[in-house]
Amino acid sequence: MHLVFGLSADGRVYPEATVGLGAIDAAVVGPAGLVGVLEVQLGLLGPSASRAVRIASYLAKLRAAGHGRFWDASFEKDPWSTAATLLQWRDDLVAAGWHGKPVGARRIDDLAAVEDTGTTLPLGLVDRSVRLLNALPSRPGLRLKRLTLAEPRALLPPLWGRMLEALEAADVSVDQHEGSVPAVEGSDLRKVQRALAGEGREPLKGDGTFVIVDADTELMAAEVIADWLAAGSAEERTGTVVLAPEGDTALLDHVLRARGLPALGLSSASPWRGALQVLPLAFAAAWQPFDARVLLNLLMLPRPPISRWAAKRLARALSSEPGIGGAAWLNAWAGIEARLLEMHAELEPKDGRKKVDAVLAEWRTWTDVGRFDRSLGIPTVEAQAIAGRVAAWAMRADAGRNDRLLLAVAAAAGAVVDALNRLEQEVVPALLLERIVSQVLSEGVVNPDHVPEAGGIRAVRSPGALWSAASRVIWWGFVGPGERVSRDPWDRAELEALEAAGVELESSADAARRIGAGHTRVLQCSAEQLILVRPALSRDEQTTLHPLAHQLKPILEEAGEGVVFKAERVLREPDAAFAGRLLTRHSAETKDPPAGAAKWTLPAGAAGLMEGRRESATSLRRLFNCHFGWFAQDVLGLRPGRFAEIPGPDQLFGNLAHEIARRLLPPGPPPPTAGMRAAAAELFEILLPQISAPLLQPEYAGELSAARELVPAALESLVRLLHKRELEVVGSELEREGTHHDLALQGRLDLLVRRGPQVAVLDLKWTRSERRYREEIAEGHAVQLAVYRAISADAGAKGTGGYFLLRQRRILAGDGSILTDHPIEAKRADTETLDMVAGDWKRWRDLASSGVLVAAGFDDAVDHRPEGLEFEAPKEPCRFCDLTSLCRVQVETI
Repeated sequence: MHLVFGLSADGRVYPEATVGLGAIDAAVVGPAGLVGVLEVQLGLLGPSASRAVRIASYLAKLRAAGHGRFWDASFEKDPWSTAATLLQWRDDLVAAGWHGKPVGARRIDDLAAVEDTGTTLPLGLVDRSVRLLNALPSRPGLRLKRLTLAEPRALLPPLWGRMLEALEAADVSVDQHEGSVPAVEGSDLRKVQRALAGEGREPLKGDGTFVIVDADTELMAAEVIADWLAAGSAEERTGTVVLAPEGDTALLDHVLRARGLPALGLSSASPWRGALQVLPLAFAAAWQPFDARVLLNLLMLPRPPISRWAAKRLARALSSEPGIGGAAWLNAWAGIEARLLEMHAELEPKDGRKKVDAVLAEWRTWTDVGRFDRSLGIPTVEAQAIAGRVAAWAMRADAGRNDRLLLAVAAAAGAVVDALNRLEQEVVPALLLERIVSQVLSEGVVNPDHVPEAGGIRAVRSPGALWSAASRVIWWGFVGPGERVSRDPWDRAELEALEAAGVELESSADAARRIGAGHTRVLQCSAEQLILVRPALSRDEQTTLHPLAHQLKPILEEAGEGVVFKAERVLREPDAAFAGRLLTRHSAETKDPPAGAAKWTLPAGAAGLMEGRRESATSLRRLFNCHFGWFAQDVLGLRPGRFAEIPGPDQLFGNLAHEIARRLLPPGPPPPTAGMRAAAAELFEILLPQISAPLLQPEYAGELSAARELVPAALESLVRLLHKRELEVVGSELEREGTHHDLALQGRLDLLVRRGPQVAVLDLKWTRSERRYREEIAEGHAVQLAVYRAISADAGAKGTGGYFLLRQRRILAGDGSILTDHPIEAKRADTETLDMVAGDWKRWRDLASSGVLVAAGFDDAVDHRPEGLEFEAPKEPCRFCDLTSLCRVQVETI
């Protein structure tokens, strides 16, 4: 067997595997790959453990080591981070030759005490490597016969230097690969190669063999690189390597596909892939107080843990009544059960019922939320059960298809179970559990749908992955900071003690030389052309210079035209010479986007959409605010894309008060005032987790505390008002319809009351200020109360309306109302306001029927308003509008 070994060769490399090695039994491997091959050949295979499992195990060992250690203060505040840091220190020491024994330095001796304490630490890559070092002398007969080094041997860390010595002792031939192929003599690329090798500097003439692309943005850089690749033939693209240190070529692939070129298929590993979020959300939903937003996020994932159609029903219920156990929630489950029964109707009734019950039981476990107090933590067995449920779901969802994302979810959940087991704790604190889950997911998963496509271009993630010569190299994202040198945590006395014990740590200077050599080796492996791409902005952040750029700066002095290419040139020049190719761009015919206008013309037939409509108070207010907005939202039914969101606190408090009033005020005489406050307070606590659970979150603690007093007091005050005014309850939350002249109306009445033949509507409001409602009544602009008058007709009697402000426990009503003895003096009666509403509605409707809409947000909108309108033009019509990009009132012109 022949292996090529490189420190960065675990993953994509160039050239791939056996290319140029002259043997079938050959491969290019990194540290993990080499260790894996040797373990197979020596029979040392064993279970591998994730970093999270090792940290959890080391945390238990640190705890078992007792007090009086140098990490005590940190461990008390954050045991997980402390264990993670100390484990890294320990692994670095083991890699340097430390055998876990005291060396006469307190901190290292404390770590030595941990080695012999508690259960055995699962092996990491370093431990496995050391195990191989110990096994190689006693186990001859390796199939590996030759090992070729991609990097200079002198630059390898001490661990791998010892590994090479052990392999040589086992009769493995170790040689050095000469990966560099000098560029053509006299070319710019050859001059740069010579300069970096210390052979003196020569001016660059700009022959296209060495080019730096400066771009304002990554998008512009991608456009230029894609144009350059497209300008070459298929043969010229063969042997081209794209080096993407960030490991993500999604943007570049997008523009490559637009030109008919194959995608490179590199994507960065992310912990935020949809299915991966099932694990943290499943745990987050288990805490008290129940967070409806967490469950909503779980249900709205691209792959929810229950069937998508069922998840959508539950999400709608949560959006309308965010809680568990309310009417909307129970109705949603009833609908799910009914559909499941329909889906299994072909089975025998008994078998169908049994199958449906099993599915419902499984799905309900995902909504069994709010079970554990965060301050007390969660029993380990319960946490493991949640993780086990996630793993089981992922495996069932995969169903043998080897879906990389679902398998990663199952592996992550299994790692959580293992880590929890190794903590050796009966109860896991909330913060520690979250740190475990975060650590397990930290490695993330690449985008499974972003794959490389067949073609002559290859992509690698790190400079070291380019282990041999490539014809053309494009260094995509040639920006800083590059690979960092980790800080050495040991002081001089500790280093001397380690050295005396035979422990050889890689110095920061040696690590810097190794990293720097990797950067320059990219240039030495570029045989014909090298293009360095450095955007000024990476996403929305300003970039910094790459460390290699500082070495190149003196070489670029007095460089000729073409050595540095400004990407934005292609936007101005039809033909731009770049890296030996001509980038040609043709002017494209453009059209100006639609301009914003106050007057919009409707197509023929649009007027028919208004036939048979019934208006509500809300739609009428929208009509009088903006004609265009009313037609778009109320006639056409356009809505912003908010399928499932949790209402704000004011709406939740209002919903809570409305439901309490509905339950405590049945039709008939009002209930006794005595005991009303206590009954309302009891209902408040019952309904709170059922329909307004978000109010239990800590950020609403102050408002919730006040509402616990205000809402029961408001209901008591309302009942007292009903008794004082001798009012009888007709009903609550009533759907009613009515007409006034040609205007057909509809609405829902919060509370309809009567006294003899007279009726009145009470609209319950949870508001911080009464000013708006008082002014509406005083100015005669209370559209809502006018509509209530038209739809509250009872036995032919037209009713009046008023607002009951829950927070202020106050009635606001106009003249002639049976609700108060202290009406607000209004400029006009409700009947006049209703006539105004009907008149203005007709004028606006007639204008729309003629094919004209008016967008109120434009300065000249007043010129297109119908004549004779009673309601004044609004001062800020667009303040709360979601459609400003549709009428283009807030879209900048180009």
